[in-house]
Amino acid sequence: MRGVYTAEIEAGVTAAKSLIHITVPADSVIEILSASITNSDIDATEQLEAGVYHVTTIGAPVGTAITPEKHETGDAASGVTAIGNLTTEPTTYNTIALDHQGFSNLNGYRYDPLPEERPIVSPSGAFGLRLLAAPDGATNLIAQVVYREIGG
Repeated sequence: MRGVYTAEIEAGVTAAKSLIHITVPADSVIEILSASITNSDIDATEQLEAGVYHVTTIGAPVGTAITPEKHETGDAASGVTAIGNLTTEPTTYNTIALDHQGFSNLNGYRYDPLPEERPIVSPSGAFGLRLLAAPDGATNLIAQVVYREIGG
C-alpha cells in the first residue's frame, strides 16, 4: 500500500520509557496501522505493560533518530520525525491511552486496531509507543510502529 512506513528500533532497556516517539509534519496526517514490542534476548517470562498514547505537549524529546522504512520502493521518504529509546521524554502524554495492555515479555505486545478504530494523528501532532513497566533486569526490546502517511 502506498504511503505506508515502519519505524523500528532495537534498544537495551532497564526502565519504563518511550520506545518510539513520532511527530507528524505540519502538512500531513498519519494513520496508525499497528504497534508492537518484542523481546529479543530473555527466555524467562515477565509481566510488562505498554501502550500507545497521544502527546499533548511535545516539549523536547531526546533519543536515537529513526529513519522509517518505506513499504513501496516508489514512495518518497517519510516526512515524520521519529526517535527511539528516549532518554528525555516528551513534556506531556495524554492520560487516556489509544491502547494500553499488560503483556508477557515472551509473547510480546501487539496493537492491531480494526480499520474503523485506527487512530489518526493530526498535522504537527505526536504520539508514542511507551513501555510503562520497567523490566526486572536489562533486556533488549524491538519496538515497531507501522503507519500510513497521508499528505505531505
